[in-house]
Amino acid sequence: MRGTRVVWSAIVLMSALSVAGATQSAGDAGARLAQLPQYPLLPRPLEIELALSAAPTHLRDDATVWVLDKGGYAVARKGSNGFTCVVSRRAGDLFPVCWDAEGTRALLPLDAEDARLRLSGKSGAEIEAIVTERFRSGQYQAPSRPGIAYMLSPIRYRIDEHGGVTRTTSTPHLMFYGPNLTDADIGGMRGAFVFMNRVGPDGMMIVPVGQKERDAIVNDAQTLVEQVERAIGYRPSR
Repeated sequence: MRGTRVVWSAIVLMSALSVAGATQSAGDAGARLAQLPQYPLLPRPLEIELALSAAPTHLRDDATVWVLDKGGYAVARKGSNGFTCVVSRRAGDLFPVCWDAEGTRALLPLDAEDARLRLSGKSGAEIEAIVTERFRSGQYQAPSRPGIAYMLSPIRYRIDEHGGVTRTTSTPHLMFYGPNLTDADIGGMRGAFVFMNRVGPDGMMIVPVGQKERDAIVNDAQTLVEQVERAIGYRPSR
């Protein structure tokens, strides 16, 4: 129950931020977001399926799902197990991730606020500076306890400001919260069994899944990959 209360406190906060920060009508905001090439709007059922693909199968049925619509991120389905799945679009990267209750509280708001700031016309560099300052001031807080986020989907794309889509390498992996840790702290190295994705309050210890698990995940995701690539207009180079 405590985890569920934490999750829904975070969701209420994100909704409040979205409403309080809006300076346009819903129609104007929707039109603006629809014109942002880096923020493609997926068909709702497809976005839900893609978001859930980040999680292990035993968590999917009871997870909360957030989707991006014309007014920003919104709850598409309320879950009961404390996990929240979303298709992140931060900084032009499109990929699914599923947060536990602590990640939902501390880190999921960054995705919702990124969308709101894009709606207000902020650039990627401006948003990064805002996020850094909010962590410094305490408005954003690092995870306060150990926890996990899942990125088990092999699907990840880089979308530039003109809407150009590039498929990027995404090895299915687990992420454990490691605020301000470095590779030296954990004996990590990029490409090894464990490494840090970044150094900062939102830093994560990355643990790739094994080759057998990866092969099974990639095989199961083929139909979803094709659907997503059609929706975002990805065309492999020949």
